[in-house]
This record gives sequence, structure tokens and C-alpha cells, in this order.
Amino acid sequence: MTARVVKLGLIGCGRVAETYHLPALRKLAGAEVVAVADLDPQRLRRVADRFHVKRRYGNFVALLEDPSVEAVAVCVPVQFHAEVALTALEAGKHVFIEKPLALSLAEADRLIERAAQVPRTVMIGFNLRWHRLLRQAQALVRHGALGPLELMRTAFTSHHEDVPEWRKRRELGGGVFFELAVHHFDLWRFLLRSEVEEVFAVSQSPRWEDETATVTARLANGVLVTSIFSQRTNERNEVEVYGRAGYVRVSCYRFDGLEHVSSSSPPGDVRTRLRQVAHTLKELPQGALRMRQGGDFIASYQAEWRHFIDAIRRGAPAECTLEDGRRALQVALAAMESASLGRPVRVARLPGGDTAVAGDFAPGAGKRNIGE
Repeated sequence: MTARVVKLGLIGCGRVAETYHLPALRKLAGAEVVAVADLDPQRLRRVADRFHVKRRYGNFVALLEDPSVEAVAVCVPVQFHAEVALTALEAGKHVFIEKPLALSLAEADRLIERAAQVPRTVMIGFNLRWHRLLRQAQALVRHGALGPLELMRTAFTSHHEDVPEWRKRRELGGGVFFELAVHHFDLWRFLLRSEVEEVFAVSQSPRWEDETATVTARLANGVLVTSIFSQRTNERNEVEVYGRAGYVRVSCYRFDGLEHVSSSSPPGDVRTRLRQVAHTLKELPQGALRMRQGGDFIASYQAEWRHFIDAIRRGAPAECTLEDGRRALQVALAAMESASLGRPVRVARLPGGDTAVAGDFAPGAGKRNIGE
């Protein structure tokens, strides 16, 4: 029996939708994108033409009124996530929300409360949870292959030309904490199975533009974390977890990017290096095939969508919940506050209505059109 195809609508035709979500969905048999919406008519036409989507809307409310659309992806700027997602829930749609969940914890709580009242599948888009190599690393950690955990180190950097102004500024939902770091804040919890207690962040422009930052943290299980983030260097996405029995390193953009080394192996050990070469040769045939299909990073988007579609079909909760999105958002807001104050901040101290961006700017300042 052939599984039914879930009909999707994408709200927002910006870079993430065009570069990641739509290419992933195009190759997914269980889903069909039947409609897209964006306020920019040129962008709407370009993206719809590229992916052969016939129904095009200049207003997201019109897309939500389309009876053929069963589920929607919210891919608009962060400051509009709550508005669009709540409207989609009221329209009876299943909802996928691109990270971060919202601009404030108060907005996140409204989303969580409303989603709990409707029989719809709702999911936050942390694609790295479905990255093939990070899943393998999680299994190693979970099964105790690293022994008692001590440290974690991560790096997520990028470089994009012609970035919209809102993507640089925290009060508009941009900046490196929202754009990149929130992915790794979620990975801290996902890989280490522990909550973040305290963060200390430093950014180059601690109150306005956050394009480069460092964050250190302490988790409830005692593990210490250090991470670097930048939107002004080259592409890098790496995670390392260290335990008393060894470490695991993942380079997310390499097909052979998982390295697991025992603490009994001396640094530079020839046998360890030979095993790594053998591992690369073993992974090469399938790795070359995956690279032709966009690589493991694109595949992680496809895997998260497959999970979302399957949850809709089964009427089951999605694995990556709005509460997960709230926890990562809370860490991001604490990191922004730490960068502004120049001191460590306890994550749990942030109350539900607090936001680390609201105090410095007038409400609604600098709002831009939904869809950018």
C-alpha cells in the first residue's frame, strides 16, 4: 500500500527555504510542495519557477486559506515566527517552524500553549539532530563508548555575501546567536542529554550586531562546553565530545567526518592514522554518491522532513518539540545577555517574559516584511 503524499506550503522564500528546504523536499517521495508565499514578488516568482510550484501567494494568510495545503513550513524572519505559526495553527495546519522558535520566551510560551490545544503535529527545525554522523556520535555517547564525559568543543562559522540587514542585528532576530549558535545550543542538549545551567558569551559588538562570538557553558551533568561562532569567516561546522575513555569528533561537511579515538591511543599513533585512512576509503563510494546528492548536510534536512511527514501520517508527536526549541532559545537569550553585561548568566534565571534583546530597543523597532 502506497503511503499518502502530504501536501505542503512554504511561507517565506528566503535563502534557507531556497537553498536547503526546497531542494531536500524535491527529493522526498512522501511530500509535495504545492504552494509558496512571500511578500517579495520577484523572489516569489524566482523560487516558485525554480521548483515548479504553481500556487503562489503574496500573503501568507491566503496560502493558509488554500484547502489543498495540509502542512506549512514557517521560514520567515524570527520576529514573525509566532504570528505566522499561531495563524497556521488556527487555520488547522500542521506546522514546521524553522529555528529559532521565536524572538522571546513569551512568544515561545504562547506557541507551546496553543499547540498543546490542537490535534496537529508541530515541530521545530533543528536539522543537525538528523545529521548522519551526529546521530552516530550520539550513539557512541549514549552507549558509554567515551566513558564519563568531561568536555565538549564546537565550531560553527559561515560566510554569506549580501546578507539582509536584519540577519546581522539581534533586535530583528538576526545575529550569530540566533542564526548559527542556536543550532549548537540544541546539540549540547541532544548529545550530552543534560540541560545548560550557565553561559558566558563574548561578542565583538555586544549590544548591537553579533556576527562573531565565543560561548562557554556549564551543563547540569558537570560537562564544560566551549564554542565559537562567526558569520564572517569560512564554512565550518564541527563538534567534539571528550570523555575519560576517548573522544569523538564530527565534521559535518565531510562524508568521512566522524573520528572516534580511544584515550589509550597515543597522539599521532600510526595505527590510528591508518585506521582513519581505511575509514575514508571505505566511506568513499557511498560518500561520493551522497555528495552528488548534496552531501550529508542537505540530507539532514531531508531526514528531518521525513520524520515530520511520518509524524503527520501517524498522528504522533514529532521528536524535536517546541519545548526543545524553547530550551535552545533560552540559552541563546542568556548568551546575548551575558555578551551585553560582560559576565556569566544563569540560564534558568530568565523568566518566561524576558528577552535579552527587548531592553535595548523599542518594541517592533526595525520590523521588516514577512518572508525576507
